[in-house]
Amino acid sequence: MKKLFLLLALIFLVSADTATKECYKVTKVSSQVEAPEMKKERVIFGIKQITEEILSEKFDICENGTPVEVEILSVEAPSTNTSLGPFSKTKKITIVKLRLIIGKEEYWGQGEANVTVQSTFLDLNDDNLPFNKTAFSGAVKKALVEAVGEFK
Repeated sequence: MKKLFLLLALIFLVSADTATKECYKVTKVSSQVEAPEMKKERVIFGIKQITEEILSEKFDICENGTPVEVEILSVEAPSTNTSLGPFSKTKKITIVKLRLIIGKEEYWGQGEANVTVQSTFLDLNDDNLPFNKTAFSGAVKKALVEAVGEFK
């Protein structure tokens, strides 16, 4: 009888805890950026996955949760080149700015990721590094972490 009472109390506490927890669902990912180097569908799917991963660290994810929208506002990739004789170093910083809309509230984030190439007796075409998907996803993740950090 004692075990049954403890079991019922435990079930009540667990159900009370889950009933008060709010959950979220990533409903929309959009981008105002046109980048020919990226397939838009793959980028949007990847950003949705990253957003769900970051949100799930603090909150529950469920089908009927509060809607979460992600909007990529800008992607910048300035590069700098330093040369000294036959030695060259090129650095490209990928900067992603986004807006996270949770319910009716807006949160902003910016993330940066670096790519550096060092070379000797080698020239890059147009002194530019190609678009790096790993740097882009790293910058998106940092921007999302910043935006989610502002929430609650």
